[in-house]
Amino acid sequence: MTIACVAPGRRSALSAADTVAASLPKARVEAFSLAGYLAAAHAPDRIVLCPAGLSTAADLRFLGLAVERLLWPAPPRGLRAAIGGIRPHGDRPRRAPAQSRRDAGRAAPGRASALLLEGRVGPSRALSALAASGPRDWIVESARHVRIPARLHRTLAQGGIRWSALEPIELVALYATPALARARGKWKALLPARTRVWIAAPRPA
Repeated sequence: MTIACVAPGRRSALSAADTVAASLPKARVEAFSLAGYLAAAHAPDRIVLCPAGLSTAADLRFLGLAVERLLWPAPPRGLRAAIGGIRPHGDRPRRAPAQSRRDAGRAAPGRASALLLEGRVGPSRALSALAASGPRDWIVESARHVRIPARLHRTLAQGGIRWSALEPIELVALYATPALARARGKWKALLPARTRVWIAAPRPA
């Protein structure tokens, strides 16, 4: 099993990866900045989110950004079954990991149609799909296959686009400072209810 430590920057990811590796002795642990993870062709689909710990406010901003860009829900069950029926045998959507309360609402049953975007999704493809009069629920293979800048991502959100993924990225744990762990009320709705929280050692004074 390979796990990715995803942090605001690669230096803080490398620092966190040593501790995370000790908590997961049977796993191979790789370190990524958030931008590096999104750009990697074959990044692991199981992650530990590792805010840098410079301040609780900065950590909360990172968590919000990481969740918006990485932790997309699976499509509703009916759509997953329909897509599984048309994809090649052995290439079916996998079982979805636990979702946050927010994403459970986004992935609620009842959506009859969605736009399936297989393969890489870059800016031109996203803009073409936005300009069309199709569904505003977009299903991709993985959030890692969507290569668009943050500004365009915000534009799509303002246009009513809701993302889901056939291969959702699984959050293994949150690696948090004691201060961030105490601020649970500010981030708990973003993450699955049973997300493990590993407490980082306090930064030296």
